[in-house]
Amino acid sequence: MIGKTAIAARLLRYTEKEKAGGTEPRVLYSEGIRCRVPTAEREFAAVRRVHGKQGAKRKVSAKYELPEPGEVATHVRRARPNGRKYWAVAAGSTAATHVRREGDGYVDEIQAVHVIVSFGLDEVNPDDPEQVRRAFEFVTTMMTGLYPGVQMKCVGQADGLGAATLDGSPGRALFHVHVVQNAVVVERMEIDGQVWEAGRKMSGALTDIRRLRERADEFIAQRGAEYGVEQKLPSVAEQRAEKRSTRDRRMAAKGAISNHDIIRAAFEDSMDDPRSADLDGFVEVMSEYEVTVNHRVSRAGKPDEKHALSYRLDDMKTPVRGTTLGDHYAFDSTLQQLNAKSSGQQRERRPEQQRVGAPKPLSVPTTQELADAQAVVARLAHDEHMTQTEERAAQIEKEADNDLLDAMIEDLDAAIHARDFGDFRELARLANTTLEKEARRKSQRTTAASSPKATVQDHHVRAPEPRQPAPATKPAQQKSSIEERRTAALDEGHEQADAKTQGEVPDYMLSKASDVGTQTDEAPAPLEQSATLPVPDGVSLSALREIQEARAATQMTPVATSEQELAERITNTPTAEEATEKLRKINERIRHLGLPSVSPEQHAANQAMTPEQRKWRMAYPELFEDTTPGANPSRERNGLTD
Repeated sequence: MIGKTAIAARLLRYTEKEKAGGTEPRVLYSEGIRCRVPTAEREFAAVRRVHGKQGAKRKVSAKYELPEPGEVATHVRRARPNGRKYWAVAAGSTAATHVRREGDGYVDEIQAVHVIVSFGLDEVNPDDPEQVRRAFEFVTTMMTGLYPGVQMKCVGQADGLGAATLDGSPGRALFHVHVVQNAVVVERMEIDGQVWEAGRKMSGALTDIRRLRERADEFIAQRGAEYGVEQKLPSVAEQRAEKRSTRDRRMAAKGAISNHDIIRAAFEDSMDDPRSADLDGFVEVMSEYEVTVNHRVSRAGKPDEKHALSYRLDDMKTPVRGTTLGDHYAFDSTLQQLNAKSSGQQRERRPEQQRVGAPKPLSVPTTQELADAQAVVARLAHDEHMTQTEERAAQIEKEADNDLLDAMIEDLDAAIHARDFGDFRELARLANTTLEKEARRKSQRTTAASSPKATVQDHHVRAPEPRQPAPATKPAQQKSSIEERRTAALDEGHEQADAKTQGEVPDYMLSKASDVGTQTDEAPAPLEQSATLPVPDGVSLSALREIQEARAATQMTPVATSEQELAERITNTPTAEEATEKLRKINERIRHLGLPSVSPEQHAANQAMTPEQRKWRMAYPELFEDTTPGANPSRERNGLTD
């Protein structure tokens, strides 16, 4: 079978698409010739693009129809020596029969040619993997030789249904190979003396089913024995001698006989009758078999005189031409058979009908083949077991490496001993103990931080209840002064800082209790009063500030004491002129913002502070009122100084 399609991608996907409801895999083998199977669709398109054939269109082919009333016929059907028919303009004395109607519009050119090579059950048994493999290799080798410069993809399947059985049920699945060929030739090749250049479209002998069958028969005769393949179907010449239609084959499969087969059988019996010495005697004998033979002569008495025979049964409405039954029943062949018979020579007989034999038996393995197969299976099973064992051992080693650190925290000596002796269970137990203790500690910390009454070193600390913000009130005046806006902003900042501090008190107390005894000599002393005295229900803002200042003091950079650092400070100290110029620029900027200017005393006090002190001054300006620059009374009261 051979076909064409204008969408190659769809055909390529169809050959490997699983059918719905199928219980067995559809594709048995697949192979690409001048392409790869997974990328065949893209490679086909790439070849078309290289040669300018991608998306190419052609004009719709003309149609030949019988003339309408008033029209004059112009064309006639003719046949080439190889049997292919074509339309031509009637010339000379040939009578025209049809008119040509030009096609309207354009259609896509073909992109792929589809060839199906099928095997009968008596040729390849689909249940035998070895037979299927050799048949697929045969097809790929044959198609490569028949189309040496064509890109193609071969897919072997065994889901097709064979000929129907006598009871009408579908036949068994047959092994067949779908061959999808790129319609654009990819490499230069020569076939039957004709050269096909790369980029040319497949046509003519490359797509003629009869010529393809003839070339396939030749290949089977030459190399079929290498693959155990033989041609059991009639040759192309035999098929032309008796052209059996689908109806003929279908009725024969059901045990019936068609009208055409009745005429063929009567033809053979009449030809064997001694009275059939010439055409008239043959016609007379055929009438005894209830077959009427009509001898028609066209263009009688002229050089191109033609003779034709037609046959008709009594119950047939129209006769059937001898050429329709096959070349064996045409006028020329009939006359040759009669002449051979009258001269005592052997006449050409009717081609024997090919009948499908019993399914090809499965290959029976020998005792040695079975032993080899069992050895291979045992080796594969052993290799699979060893692979799984190695993977499991590697996984255990990885888990042991992950557990080693946690186990050493719990018991260093026991963890090292377990690791050296490969006791991974003991290693895992130690690691789990460490993780459980860590989880309990985290749970206790979470409970202490969230509970209203938390215990820290047997001292009760309760987080203060969050203060509710005062309800917002609209000012009586339309516009507030700068001082009022600044005061309102500071109050809002204090409220936010207080709320944040209230939430940090329990965390601070917990961390302070756990860090006792671990601080270095350079770190400032902890708050003795805050750590020993219980915090009352209402925590004052000053106490919270002291706690925050104590925490910040542990993070402050120590004051430079070396001579080099002192020299750097003296060198980097600005002069009086620089300080005056800097103050002038500051006042100039803040005047544009509508804020009061900064006095020289305020600027000097601000410059004398450390960055950490400036931060606290911005957050809590009331703590720095009436104090000398660089000093903080709250720090001095708690024994915390720079």
